[in-house]
Amino acid sequence: MLQTEIKHLVFDMGGVLVNIDWHNQVSKILGENIAFDKIHARWANSKAATDFEEGKIDFDTFYAELVAENSLSISKPDFERCFRNILQDDFPGVVELLKQLKPNYQLSLLSNTNAFHWQILKQRNSFLPLLDNPFTSMSFGVMKPDTKIYQALINALQCKPDEILFFDDGLKNVTAARECGIHAEQVFGPEDIKALLPKYSILLS
Repeated sequence: MLQTEIKHLVFDMGGVLVNIDWHNQVSKILGENIAFDKIHARWANSKAATDFEEGKIDFDTFYAELVAENSLSISKPDFERCFRNILQDDFPGVVELLKQLKPNYQLSLLSNTNAFHWQILKQRNSFLPLLDNPFTSMSFGVMKPDTKIYQALINALQCKPDEILFFDDGLKNVTAARECGIHAEQVFGPEDIKALLPKYSILLS
């Protein structure tokens, strides 16, 4: 039994609300077809990628710095195409699920994302209008799983940590959120989310 009622539902974007082709497209960018964990580690340790996701540099600078960091030969048009193709379609049922949750809960996004992908999302006009608070690594200036982003989330929502339920596909992100007192679950799409709602007595309208 929960000690505190959940008031805020917070969602990661890629892998939770939106399907992504991250491993395939980033492998093309880096020119190496290696295991996901190794690609992810290289990306996570890239200053260019981090600066771009935290809103510190623009797309042109990101491209130039990533190419320099990794001695890449990819052209800018090919780079842009691969980077665009990371974002795939929304998961089926996302809009319907958010509409069912919205009457009873504050809905927020907490995503590591960048201006390039954010513009694509805004043009789609799918689930973003249903979110009360579209928080991102750009708006907070820090990326998950840094605990600073979860503290910024708690401060922005002006609530207790245990009034938040957070859904993310990344285990490190889930673990870091829990360390900050937030209820957090690893999920891979809306069906996983729906399956967990009874655990938290979450109501669908």
